[in-house]
Amino acid sequence: MNQLTSKLALYSRFWILFIGLNSNLTANAQPFVNLESGAFYTGINTIRNGSNGTLFSLKNDFQTPVSPFLRLRVGYLLNGKNHFSFLYAPLKIVETGTLEKDLLFDGKNFKANLPIEVVYKFNSYRFTYNRRIINKDNFKFGIGLSAKIRDAGASLKNRAFLSENFSIGFAPLINLIANWDISQKVGVNFFGEGLAASKGRAIDLSISGRYSLTKNLQGNLGYRLLEGGANGTNRYNFIQLHFIFVSLNYAFNKNNQ
Repeated sequence: MNQLTSKLALYSRFWILFIGLNSNLTANAQPFVNLESGAFYTGINTIRNGSNGTLFSLKNDFQTPVSPFLRLRVGYLLNGKNHFSFLYAPLKIVETGTLEKDLLFDGKNFKANLPIEVVYKFNSYRFTYNRRIINKDNFKFGIGLSAKIRDAGASLKNRAFLSENFSIGFAPLINLIANWDISQKVGVNFFGEGLAASKGRAIDLSISGRYSLTKNLQGNLGYRLLEGGANGTNRYNFIQLHFIFVSLNYAFNKNNQ
């Protein structure tokens, strides 16, 4: 936790410095807040901890529940073209059950046919910059970079053992944002962040329908895919999570100093 706190503090300092350096431009900045919630279900969640650990699936070896979630994004749009935002996206799955075979996890042997609790966590924090390269009246498209910090891992617990394997990591991502206005009140939004490498990948894609409730308030209904993972010597985890969400986006009036 201390490691996560220090990394967040470091990125916060860079964020504050950047805003300070651009304070002379914020007269044309429009702050916004986006709150997203709904339910998600597991398509794939395969885990192994330890070089000789047992590969198991939270989808196939346990009864994976449909779970609620919450995401919060705050930021501002500068000069109608430059998007800056910070995302807080906690995620947690808790499952209980029994296995028909022994499970070796992080050096501990969890015996078969004993009740076992699995906790899976994937908390994500992201700083995003996106620059619009198409800025028409009814269609906008931008590309940018995101800095992602993830606090993720799994723990197993039965009456004999408790084993936790959580870690904090950093990854740069490429992002794409597109907005298509079908009419004055109705539109379609796309927001994607991701990157792939030889040992893993991270992908977060969403598409939603948008309706303008007021001049400043918009409501969205959409689908999100969170997919990816890492294939390491001592740790393996790949996920595919599907989200159905509703969101509210409130854009404050521009600062016209």
